[in-house]
Amino acid sequence: MRQIFWSLFFLACCYPAICADGLKLALLNGGSSFFIPVAEGFMKRCGDLGLECFHTEVGDDDNFTCEGFREYIVPIWLHLGVTGIAMKPCSNWTFMNLFVDELQAQGVPIIFLDGDVPNSTRLAYVGTDQEFLGRTMARLLRKLKPAGGSYALIAKKDGRTDGFVEELERYNHREDRAHWYEVEGKYRDLNLTAEELQQQAPILQGYLGDMERAALLNPDALIFFKQSPMRVQNYTGFVEKHRHRNITLLGTDGADYQLQYLNQRYVDGLVGQLPYSFGTECAQALFDVITTGSLESATIHTNLVSYNINPHELPSLDVDQNLLDDVVFVGYVCFGTVVLSVLACLAWTIRYRAEMVARTAEPLFLYMVAMGVFILSSSLLPFSNDDGGDLSEETTAWSVGVCMSMPWLAFTGFTIAFSALLTKIWRMNRMLLAGEDFTPRGVSAVEFLAPLALLLSSNVMILTLWTIRDPLTYMRQEHEGTDYWNRPISTYGACRSDNTSAYLVPLLVINVAAICLAFAWETTDVQSEFGESKYISQAMVSLFQGFLSGIPIVVVVRHEPRAFYLVVTLMIFLLSMVLLWLVFLPKMLLQWNFSKMTPEDQANELRRYYLNFRKTGSYKDNVLSNSGKAEGANEASAIESSSVKPAQSLANKSTFGDSRLPVVSENDGHIDCATHAKPDRSVHKTIVPLYDDSTVGDRATEHATTKDPAVRDTLNLSLPANEESEGDYQVEDGMNAPRPLYEDSIVEVEEA
Repeated sequence: MRQIFWSLFFLACCYPAICADGLKLALLNGGSSFFIPVAEGFMKRCGDLGLECFHTEVGDDDNFTCEGFREYIVPIWLHLGVTGIAMKPCSNWTFMNLFVDELQAQGVPIIFLDGDVPNSTRLAYVGTDQEFLGRTMARLLRKLKPAGGSYALIAKKDGRTDGFVEELERYNHREDRAHWYEVEGKYRDLNLTAEELQQQAPILQGYLGDMERAALLNPDALIFFKQSPMRVQNYTGFVEKHRHRNITLLGTDGADYQLQYLNQRYVDGLVGQLPYSFGTECAQALFDVITTGSLESATIHTNLVSYNINPHELPSLDVDQNLLDDVVFVGYVCFGTVVLSVLACLAWTIRYRAEMVARTAEPLFLYMVAMGVFILSSSLLPFSNDDGGDLSEETTAWSVGVCMSMPWLAFTGFTIAFSALLTKIWRMNRMLLAGEDFTPRGVSAVEFLAPLALLLSSNVMILTLWTIRDPLTYMRQEHEGTDYWNRPISTYGACRSDNTSAYLVPLLVINVAAICLAFAWETTDVQSEFGESKYISQAMVSLFQGFLSGIPIVVVVRHEPRAFYLVVTLMIFLLSMVLLWLVFLPKMLLQWNFSKMTPEDQANELRRYYLNFRKTGSYKDNVLSNSGKAEGANEASAIESSSVKPAQSLANKSTFGDSRLPVVSENDGHIDCATHAKPDRSVHKTIVPLYDDSTVGDRATEHATTKDPAVRDTLNLSLPANEESEGDYQVEDGMNAPRPLYEDSIVEVEEA
C-alpha cells in the first residue's frame, strides 16, 4: 500500500514535467515594435516551463502576404514537432477560419493574440479588451478635461471607438455632469469624397491630413486609437503648430517614443496595453490545454496601464453639496398649513367652549391636541436648515442646536397630543369595565394630566441625557466615489452622533409602546360624545401607520438629503394634519349642523341617539357579561354625551343643578329627573349620565332650576312632584355626582 501511495504521489508531482518533455510551442508574432515585448514574454514563460519554443514575425520577408507567410511557416513548425501555436490573425477572416480549422483537425491547438476572428474554432483569445480600453481612454479624458467639450476621433478601431464614445457621452442626459460631443464637420479621409481628396495637398492626406482638418474645427480633444498617427512624419511639428488651440491629445499604447512625447508634452495622456503579458499568457494557455486538455476561459484579457502628467494645479472641481435649496419651501408650506389649522381649531374651541359640542369634548383635551400638533410641526423649522455648503462659518452651538431641537420638538409635541388621546381612551375603557357598578364621576385634572406627566417625563429624561452626553451635531459627510484626482465629488449635511441608536431606540420604544397600549384599551363599543371614539381610533391607526411605514423609508434614504427631507417633512405634516382634523373636524361639523336645528329637532335628535344606543345594547351586553347578571338585572349604561346641540337660546334660558342624573323608567319610557344617590337595584332603570366630567368633587347639596316652563314643555321635562312648583330638587348629603353636561338636553324618551 505504501509503495502504491508514493508512486501516485510521484506521478502527480512529476506528470507536468513528464508531459512537458518534448513539447514545442511557436509564436507567430506581429511585425511592429509593439510586438517585441510579446516575444520576450512568450520565450520567458517557455523557459520557466522547460519548453522548447520558436517565434517569428509577420513581414520578415516582403515577398509574403500575411496569409502567404502563415501557409509557409506553419508547415515548417509542424515538421519540427510543434504541438501548439499562438498567432496574430490576419484581417482576412475567411482565410483564418479555414486555416485554423485545418490545424485543429490535425490536433494542433491555436490561440489568437491582439485580435480575434468571429466564428473561428480557435481555443482562446489572449489580449486587450478593446471596448474596455476605449472606456479607459474616455475616463482619462474626463480626468484631464472635467469641464467637457468636443472631440475628434483619429484612426478608429473596432471596439475601442465604440467603448470610448459610449463611456464619454453616458452623462450627457444629466444636467449636473459635463457633456461631450464629437465636432461637427468632415475631417477624416473616409468622410471626404474622391473629388475632395484630390483637392487636398499630399501632406494633408492620411492621418496627418485628418489631424490638420480636425484641428481647424477647434475641438477640445484629439483621440488617437492607434499608434500610427503619432508615428507620422512631423507629428511634433503638428503639435507645435496648434498649441495655441489648447487641444488635449490622447493616445494609445506606451512605447518608448510615446513616453518621451509625454515627457515633452507632445501628448497629454496615454492608455497602454501590456504586450509582455500577451506573450506569457499565450505560452501558459498552450501549455495548460496540452497538458490538461482544457482552459478555464476561452477569453484571456490582460490589464492596461495609464499614463498622464499630474498638473501642479488640478482642474477645478464643482462638488455637489446636496443642499436643500428650493426644497425647503415644501417644509415651510407644510408648517404654515399646520399652524393655520391649529389656529383655526383653537379659535373654534374658544368660540364654542360653552356650547354642547365643545363642552362634551372637553376644551382641555382639545387644547392639548392642538398645542401638541403645533409643537410637533415646529420641528420642521430647524429641519429646514443647512450650512449652505460651508460648515466652517457655523458655530458649534448652531450645529448642536439645529440638530437636537428636532427630536425635542417632535417627541414633546407628540407626547402632549398623544397623552390627550390616551386619557380619552382610558376613561372610556374605565367606564366599560366598571359595568353596572360604575358610579358616574368625571376625571380630575390630576388624572387627566397623569399620562402626559408619565410620557413627557420619560421622553424628557432620555432627551436630556442625549443632549448632555452625545448630542446630535450637524456635520458634512462625503458620499462614496471620487474624481480622477481622488477628490470627493459629492458631500451632504447630516446630523450625526456616536451612539444615536442608544437614545433614539428607547424613545421610539416608549412612544410606540404607548400607541400599542392605547390600541389595547381602545374600544368602539362605548358610544362616546357624538361617536368620537371612532375618530380617536382612526387617529390612532394613522399614528401607527405613520411609524410603521415612515421609519423604514427614512432609513433607506438617510444618505440622500433631499429625499430624506421630503420623506420626513411629509411624514410629520400628514401625522399632524390627520391627528388634528380627525379630532376637530367631526365636532365642527356637528356644531354647524346643530346650530341650524330648532329646540324640538334637537330633542328628537337626542331621542334618536338614546334609542339607537338602547337598541344596539353593545354596552349593556358588555356589562351583563362582566357582572354575570341574568337578563332583567339592573343595567348601568354610561354615555359620555349625546349628539345633541341645543340652541343657544335654550342654554341661556334654563339650567339644571350640577348633580342631576336623568333616570329612565322601563315602565313608562320617560326620562324623569328624579333625585337619587345611587340607582335603585329593585327597580329596573337605565342611568344615562349625560355629564360634564371636567368638574369633579363631593357636593353636599346641588341645585338645578328650569325657570322657563316653555322650555320644560318643549323638551317634555318632568320634575319630582315635591319640587314641581319651583323647579328645584335636592340631592342627599354626601352624594358624589357630576354636573350634567347638557343642561337643556334632559328629555322625555318614548320607546317604541
